[in-house]
Amino acid sequence: MRPVPNLLLVCALLSACTGSSGDWRADAIASAETRMRGLINDPAATFSHVDLTGDSATGQTCGVIRTKVGIFTKEARFIVYIDGAGPYVEPGLGQSMSQADFDWAWKNDCVNEGHKG
Repeated sequence: MRPVPNLLLVCALLSACTGSSGDWRADAIASAETRMRGLINDPAATFSHVDLTGDSATGQTCGVIRTKVGIFTKEARFIVYIDGAGPYVEPGLGQSMSQADFDWAWKNDCVNEGHKG
């Protein structure tokens, strides 16, 4: 029964070739943070209260992004959808949608889906 080790080797090689760490949640959060840094044009931006809600097909990363603007530090909530929609940040740090629309999306897609931040 030698085929099992060969099968394990093939699986390991396929996993290595995909470039994924295997943890889709961590990958989705890292991708969302990268997209948010690009949106606000600040590679040094930091994040807090980040949580991934939903699943690997229809989920979203929600949290707070913090950036320096001159001598001031600004914070804003953000949403990045796994399906490619967004990134969205509440007005004040960027203008991706109205405050009312952002608040609705935050409540329905983050809080109601289990965001703990």
